[in-house]
Amino acid sequence: MGEGIQPEHLNDEPLGRVLDKVYDAAGLTEIFIRVPLSAADRFGVKMDSFHLDSSSFHVHGDYGTGTDDEA
Repeated sequence: MGEGIQPEHLNDEPLGRVLDKVYDAAGLTEIFIRVPLSAADRFGVKMDSFHLDSSSFHVHGDYGTGTDDEA
């Protein structure tokens, strides 16, 4: 990941603190915009037209088949 980064630097506590600080400083929306725009700039991606969709949809659980018998 970078010079001087050791596996023990990436345990839950330090990583969690960094993620909390990033969230508090910039917010997720700002990060989700800056990261891909920076990558596009670095790699010379043309920005004539683009679509950035950072949303996602997740469903978790144990669901039936949807038949009337299980309602």
